[in-house]
Amino acid sequence: MAQSDIQLQIPSAAFYIEPVRAFVGNLAQSLGFSRKRVADIQLVLDEICSNAVHHGSADATVGVKLCISIDTRALEILVRDTGGRHTGEKNWLTHERLSEIEMNRSPNNERGHGIFIAKSLADMHDMQPNEAGGTDVRVVFRLSKPRDIEI
Repeated sequence: MAQSDIQLQIPSAAFYIEPVRAFVGNLAQSLGFSRKRVADIQLVLDEICSNAVHHGSADATVGVKLCISIDTRALEILVRDTGGRHTGEKNWLTHERLSEIEMNRSPNNERGHGIFIAKSLADMHDMQPNEAGGTDVRVVFRLSKPRDIEI
């Protein structure tokens, strides 16, 4: 199977994350990921989309972009936001800001766990600034046993 790409854009509202989560879960299952790994993929997607919606979007009209790439070896998800809610402020998470978030992460706090979850569960995790002033988060999940899949 050659690489296939799926492009999605959702409004910057939490309401739209669940349908994307269900779609990616069904896709991962049909690619041959185990039930546990599908749950991991959905959790990571939920976390990075939630971060994009809540921290990386000026308002619901801006939207969050997703690019999902699949082939016989892996599922790759890129989530792109356009920056924070403060007009004119670029919202790229600097290494210093990421370090601060990780240092303040605690079991007693509901916030700050999404990046840690994505790093822990994905086979590859990368965050980069984008030209829109926001953040691109890329995660990759590798298939342990490639299958022939018709797409």
